[in-house]
Amino acid sequence: MYYICSRLRSKERVFLEAVGRGDKAAVVRCLQPPDPVDVNVTTALGRSALTTAVTMENVEIVEILLKQDGIRIGNALLHAIREGVYRIVEMMVNHPSITPDMLGAGWSRVTSDCDDVSSCVTPVMLCAQLNQFEILQLLLSQGATIANPHKPGCRCTGCKGSNKDDSLRHSILRIETYRALASPSWISLTSSDPVLTAFKLSWDLRHLATNEREFQESYLSLAEQCRKYPVELLDQCRSSVELNTILNQDKEDDAIDDDHQKPSLYRLKLALKYEQKQFVAHPHCQQLLTSMWHEGLPGWRRRSVFARLLMVTSLMTLMPIVAVCYVISPHSRMGRFMRYPFIKFVSQAGSFAVFLILLTMASPREENMTNRRGPPPSTVEVLIVFYVAGLVWSECKQLWNQGLHLFIRDYWNWLDFIMNSLYLATISLRVVAYVRVTAGTDFPMETERKNWPSDDPTLISEGLFAVANVFSFFRVIYLFQTNPHLGPLQITLGSMLLDVGKFLSVFFLIMASFAVGFSQLYGFYRDTEVCEDEGGRRVCRGNPTEFLTFDAAVMTLFWSLFKLIGQETLDMEEKNAFLVSTGSLLLSAYQIAAVVILLNQLIATMADSFQDIDTHADMEWKYARTKLWLSYFDNGTTLPPPYNVIVTPKSIYYFLKVRHL
Repeated sequence: MYYICSRLRSKERVFLEAVGRGDKAAVVRCLQPPDPVDVNVTTALGRSALTTAVTMENVEIVEILLKQDGIRIGNALLHAIREGVYRIVEMMVNHPSITPDMLGAGWSRVTSDCDDVSSCVTPVMLCAQLNQFEILQLLLSQGATIANPHKPGCRCTGCKGSNKDDSLRHSILRIETYRALASPSWISLTSSDPVLTAFKLSWDLRHLATNEREFQESYLSLAEQCRKYPVELLDQCRSSVELNTILNQDKEDDAIDDDHQKPSLYRLKLALKYEQKQFVAHPHCQQLLTSMWHEGLPGWRRRSVFARLLMVTSLMTLMPIVAVCYVISPHSRMGRFMRYPFIKFVSQAGSFAVFLILLTMASPREENMTNRRGPPPSTVEVLIVFYVAGLVWSECKQLWNQGLHLFIRDYWNWLDFIMNSLYLATISLRVVAYVRVTAGTDFPMETERKNWPSDDPTLISEGLFAVANVFSFFRVIYLFQTNPHLGPLQITLGSMLLDVGKFLSVFFLIMASFAVGFSQLYGFYRDTEVCEDEGGRRVCRGNPTEFLTFDAAVMTLFWSLFKLIGQETLDMEEKNAFLVSTGSLLLSAYQIAAVVILLNQLIATMADSFQDIDTHADMEWKYARTKLWLSYFDNGTTLPPPYNVIVTPKSIYYFLKVRHL
């Protein structure tokens, strides 16, 4: 039903009713001279005759109205786009009053009435948001464009003025623009590289969601839409040729690495860079990667578990011989065999297993060297030094190849950096201790450890070595990513550690506040003692030390999470009832806040996180496994530590080649 304003003239009312009924003859009569009605007359709701005809999808009446002089198209074009009637949109776009600029940024100057469409939305933006593919093609052919929004915090004149005039409108305009830019139809029609465009746009939208928390849900929804677009393109692949075209296409159109005639996987590496997990974990990608991973080992997946273990063990055992062959002749048959990704992985894993065995053997020391300050290195420790040199060199090459930004984004690289730094510090301190003892600075050379100073370099090096060994054995979890059973478990465990980190930030704040209170309460009795006569002897007792200092209070409160603190820790020799009561109240409040509330909240949060992560564990695992696999697909890192510190003829050749460039 169309509400006609009572102030309208009789002929105008008849005209609007005729348009609503679709009565072509009546519309023509109302527009004929000598007394034609105003073609732009509106109803009480502000709807023009043209808008009504568009809503009714009456092409003939729309054509009649567009032929009238002075017709204002206005938001009728937006309604036509939303209805998806191509013929009507085509007539309006071709109307003399519509210019290419009006279809885009200049639309706000054409109409100020919003109706039920946001005034920030232009015709081309609305068309893209609704995925009207054919209509969008039409608008693009007319020269319509969408300008990329400026980043939040932009200090240009336009952004500052728009934000100052109406900050809400400024934010809404950015969201509406990104809704159009994230449209599959817009990406498909305007981008020469739709996959890369979707990757970058998804990345930008996730950063916007972080910066503009007020509209986080909208931006994350658009980011998810962009992530799905390249995945849907992969779904359309029907052959390996099409899949290789997508995954290997790079900016120079080089699909093959000319040096080794192997796929470059440039597009897949970009997916890892922009964290496109659904794209990377797609079955088509994973099938191609699996075939490349087991290259050189035909029938690997069909072999039994025993046959696989036997082959891997044989490769690890023969690795020294194979490494020597590669050093002598890297382009021989054995050298090419060493460059297969899976063989490189097995050699790296076997080498690290030997390193862990050496660490275990280095733990006990000869009896006569236990009390020796600055002892000389044993044979095992010398081998460990070579391994550490190889590990450090491997990390340096990885940093050079990836760049600092990508290198620090991988948390396993942080673990390797800490581990290698601890080993280097251990070696440095051992050298310092040996030099000082040899030079006679530290005297005596041999004495019981209880007589050693606490800052002795040997003692500090042993402590750092112990911590480094913990990191080394923990690094074995990194290899779990290749296993379909342990990989998802490792991913789930790593994600749940984030919840533990959030908990610790709150817990340490609460613990510090109570530790300050306890140390203030009991600190005045630090140096006091009470003496009494017992059996003819005078016995002096000091107060319990658990809460006398801030450090002691922190440690006591921390360990109270795992055991119950007895009342004796709060009792004072002065028998001060108020002091003990206050301490008991503080300890009770801490137990309720930290143990009852926070610990149970942590358990509940970790349970929820586990359920949420477990549903995506397979995708997360395949994404992490792909990152591991691709690190072995690239050239280099063929020789594992410590063999990689050997200067090979190939390395000399490449060094001289770079020098002469």
